[in-house]
Amino acid sequence: MNDNRLPGAIIGRMSRVRTMESRLFDRIEEVRTATAIDRAPGENFTRLSALAASHRLALEEVARLRGAELNRLEPTGVHREGKRALSELLEDAVSAATSALVAYGALYATARLLYENEVCDLADAHAAEWARELAALNDFLAPAVHDELLSEGLTCRCICPTCGIGACGCTRNSIDTIRGYSGRPELEPSDGLELRVAPRPGSPLWQEGLERGDRIIAIDGELVHTNPEIQRALRGHPIGNAMTMQVIRAGNPHEIRVARVSDHP
Repeated sequence: MNDNRLPGAIIGRMSRVRTMESRLFDRIEEVRTATAIDRAPGENFTRLSALAASHRLALEEVARLRGAELNRLEPTGVHREGKRALSELLEDAVSAATSALVAYGALYATARLLYENEVCDLADAHAAEWARELAALNDFLAPAVHDELLSEGLTCRCICPTCGIGACGCTRNSIDTIRGYSGRPELEPSDGLELRVAPRPGSPLWQEGLERGDRIIAIDGELVHTNPEIQRALRGHPIGNAMTMQVIRAGNPHEIRVARVSDHP
């Protein structure tokens, strides 16, 4: 078996993104070749067109080097009985919200220039509402992908201490990274480290009955709020050595004993 092969879930995602890059390239080319575009904006669209093309080629090259070929409309996520995956529905919802936001921006500019204050205020208010909803929708994406991979029998491959005990840091990192795409701040530290997804089946936290939304508040009496804090606390124990962990499980405080089971090689 070739361990270097790309998982089917990754090929599907890359194929979907490549398709979107192709569509984006086509739309940019339509704008770029429009006769009404002045020289300076036209040069910007030429750059964007080249960027979309280079993205598409880079995706194809990565796939080729891993022995895979991308398809135009490769399905992604889990499909049962003709139902679309939640992650795809979220992608489309985010896309629709983004389109609405842009359209309201154009409406606002039109109403402002023509001094239609009522329409201008409406566009401003509705755009702000969609901007907030867009941000909230994006936060659901990484957990949805996590659940879909898990339903396909694909669990987190990270071997850091946090993921090792079942407190998936990769999903939280994904949420923060996706937030960064739109210039949003990272998730605010809460009262303890909230589990953004349920612990991996079979992991120490899963065995202790923790679920999505439960929180790790301290390790050996040391408060933790972020991934780096919990990583440092866990690495203070040798692998296999049990530690005391204070958690909020189903809304109630508990103290559990958990052993560190993994680490980066």
